[in-house]
Amino acid sequence: MNWKRVISGVLAAAMLSALPVQLLASAEGTEAVGQADGWEELTALESIDDSNTFFYSGDDQTFEKVTHPEKDVKTTDGIVDYLGDGAVAVVTDPEDEDYNAGDRGQNYAWAAVGYGDWLYVGTCYAAMGNTLSLMKSSLGDEYDDAVLKATFDALYNGTFFLTEEDGGKPKGVLVKINTKTGETKLLMAGSLNGHTPLFRNAIEYKDKLYFCGSVGGGGIGFLPSVWQVDPATDECKPVYAGLNSVQDYAAAHKQGISTGIRGMCVYKDQLVISNVTMDAATGKSSATLLISSDPEKGFTQIADSDSLFNYPAYRYSDSIYGGSIWDMAEYNGRLYVSICTGTEDNMPNGNTMQSFALVRGDQNADGTFTWTPVAGDQEKDGARYTFGIDPERTRSGAANLIVYNDHLYIGEYNDEEIALERILFAKTGRNADGQFGGGLDCRFINANLDQSVNLYRMDQDENMELVVGNATKMFPNGSLSGLGSGFGHNENQYIWRMQVYDGKLYVGTFDTSSLLECFGQFVNGDLLTRTPAQWKTQWNYLKTLMKVLQTTDPNGTGNPDTLAQTIKFSYKFVFKNITVCNIASAIRLLNYMRKAKQGFDLYVSEDGVNFRTITVDGFGDPYNHGLRVFATTDQGLCVGTANPFYGTQVWIRRKDS
Repeated sequence: MNWKRVISGVLAAAMLSALPVQLLASAEGTEAVGQADGWEELTALESIDDSNTFFYSGDDQTFEKVTHPEKDVKTTDGIVDYLGDGAVAVVTDPEDEDYNAGDRGQNYAWAAVGYGDWLYVGTCYAAMGNTLSLMKSSLGDEYDDAVLKATFDALYNGTFFLTEEDGGKPKGVLVKINTKTGETKLLMAGSLNGHTPLFRNAIEYKDKLYFCGSVGGGGIGFLPSVWQVDPATDECKPVYAGLNSVQDYAAAHKQGISTGIRGMCVYKDQLVISNVTMDAATGKSSATLLISSDPEKGFTQIADSDSLFNYPAYRYSDSIYGGSIWDMAEYNGRLYVSICTGTEDNMPNGNTMQSFALVRGDQNADGTFTWTPVAGDQEKDGARYTFGIDPERTRSGAANLIVYNDHLYIGEYNDEEIALERILFAKTGRNADGQFGGGLDCRFINANLDQSVNLYRMDQDENMELVVGNATKMFPNGSLSGLGSGFGHNENQYIWRMQVYDGKLYVGTFDTSSLLECFGQFVNGDLLTRTPAQWKTQWNYLKTLMKVLQTTDPNGTGNPDTLAQTIKFSYKFVFKNITVCNIASAIRLLNYMRKAKQGFDLYVSEDGVNFRTITVDGFGDPYNHGLRVFATTDQGLCVGTANPFYGTQVWIRRKDS
């Protein structure tokens, strides 16, 4: 690896950021100061105010923080406590030194389901760290671990989580939380029972709970799996696993197949799950759908890639990094399936992956299914709508589904993974070799921000209406709600989950501006509110980065280049590898971030058309960049956050609140 290029890339990014920052700040300085909004406490923890620390109210609804309730927002959470050396536990003794420690690495509440007073939650561990490892191992991106960590520390002033301080790797967990008493129990974890789950969806079926995703600990790797949890006994056991042999797993890994399955629903009192398969002997792989009325006795396959019109994209290089079969719902007696379809072979252009498909399944008398594309290839397959529904909408690689008021609601999901990769690594243009710090190509993410996300609904005759979104030729009158794409906020890039509760439709979003605060801080006024202590930590992180850069080289003997030489190489690199288009794209991104409000949004509707706002700032925590899961218990409506900074949180709106 050419470390001079790596060094140059990092510094080039800094210089490119600084130039447009200065231009925009000078023009918008006064307005920016007025928009400072909560990132002023990035590094220095504010004192806890008992009057508002654990509650958030909006639209006459109050949500209560139930995980680590003694700790404020913008502090370490993650549901469980990190003990060190890769071990986690739920520490209940206030005298224990690990009490209330939390685990920043448990980033997402990735799957959740309620049963009685209990909420069951599966977490995603080190979401961004895993993504970066995937970029390195499967997508050809190159970086040095020490340089990467030092760079992220400098960019986010130490707030972004990549690894545990002691190097331990607890990975994902499954926990249950009593939403009445707060009692929390650990059910699955590598340090507890050798099973490390990465569950992506959960559902109740016949008084049992089912979680799907990928699970490690069997000696092969992380296999696509469905596990059953008995809420009466807490017994956890697998009921289905794909890629059972070492040979099949190795072949799937070699082909870059994503094993993190997530599609699951109940259809006509049967459990439907998604899967990916690989036959090492033949080299044939496929996305599949399976069905069962008794999961402990097995599943029957009802669809594969061929019967799904070869739509499923299930490799890491594909849209949403191999999202494949994304979501499913029973509606009007039929099974509707949303599918990620974008691959490198069908990209409309260099900054767009093909949008999602929607397929309908009708069950025949013999139990088989007939499949019909609703949104897909109109010419080849006779789909009623094009990929992504609206031909002018090209950004969304996936779609989430829910049934409400006799309609199927369809929420878009933009491909932020590829967009962020384009910024971090040289993936397009001259010298597109995947080197860290060599890209700063913001065109993909700008296109996402420009379109944001829409919410559609479909009636029983499969007629589409635009509920939230901008006017297009297909919908010339705009949306039913009067709200533009992203609920009027460009930074909303996913309608991540939706939930029906108490007769109302709740919609949560992913807000990309939380991850892009390293850019936004230069134009939104946040830098102007930093304390001397915060500037000190920032300078220390910058010094650490420079030290790492100056002591790292391919031979391990230390880099003799002086700072002046490094800057010289950086200057050369700007002109050699950064195009005018990239500079323009960085300036455009800064303009989006200038107006953004960090933290997920939550909206509620009593009719599916008119929405009220509960929060646009992640319950007062800008680190809560997404509302990842909803679930209901006997105590009320629960939400779990995505927080790659300080760990996931769980909140509840109690029935009587």
